[in-house]
Amino acid sequence: MSAERSLLVITDPAARSADGESVRVALDVLRACAPSKIVIPTDTADLQRALARRGRRRVVVIGTDAGVHAVARALDRQGELGDTPLGIVPVDTGSGHGLAEALGLPAEPAKAARVALGENERSFDLMSDDLGGLALRSVRIGHGVRSVRAATVAAASGRGWRGLVDLAARTVSTTVGAAVGPSGHRLRIEADGCVVADMDRPVLSVHLGCDGSAAARVKMTEVTSNGASANGAGTASVLITGHPGAARFGLGGVPQPASGRDAHVRLRAHSITVCGRDFTYAADGMATGPVRLRTWTVRPTGWRLFVPA
Repeated sequence: MSAERSLLVITDPAARSADGESVRVALDVLRACAPSKIVIPTDTADLQRALARRGRRRVVVIGTDAGVHAVARALDRQGELGDTPLGIVPVDTGSGHGLAEALGLPAEPAKAARVALGENERSFDLMSDDLGGLALRSVRIGHGVRSVRAATVAAASGRGWRGLVDLAARTVSTTVGAAVGPSGHRLRIEADGCVVADMDRPVLSVHLGCDGSAAARVKMTEVTSNGASANGAGTASVLITGHPGAARFGLGGVPQPASGRDAHVRLRAHSITVCGRDFTYAADGMATGPVRLRTWTVRPTGWRLFVPA
């Protein structure tokens, strides 16, 4: 990193409260290497002001997956997400940091801070939904996703950025039973306008991923400088798992397996629409819902960050 380049370090309040030592270590490394303006936003407006006034400073986020999402959404609202490479120093508040793991970022704060100071920059696809939400890695519906308590959502409303971060950090400990009943999910799923699952054939889960595969833990699709990729850049992987009770699963020309148990439909699509009766989904592990309709669209090379060499 050039000596004259300074940093805007966005410190996630939830991370600072949960693991102040990791935050301190990361700040020590960053400040030792470059002039740094440290910001601990108190609400969304505070975060947006800091980003709008950053000038030529490199943006580094110290915090949870929720903190990274908050910064990404703020930059997206300003139309600058795709043009602003991010440095990320993950801090675990007890719910893990799956996003950083999927990106291949170091878990140790000192190592992650040095990556954020480097010059090895990459672009990645993301998914945006029809209400402006973002999924930087994956979306999951069904098995393994739990419904958020209505009281928790209501308590966080109106509390700005800190409230959103706290809500995501508490989701693991304040969620209730999985939303898959004995008969599975009744969902209608369209991929690029084609119906690939319908409500008469229940599903166990749906996984969307900007990672070249439907597996939850594989690395994300890396897009080269000319936009080319061998892993399906510009489309999301779609994995639909049939409910064991669905004896007839496999639609839209997809061959039907001999047995409906654990049947899968795999495909890639640019736009995916899911509708059904009060389903909950998790974008990068953070639960939202229940909702009845959501459309996700892949944005190729939608965001950039500094990664290990």
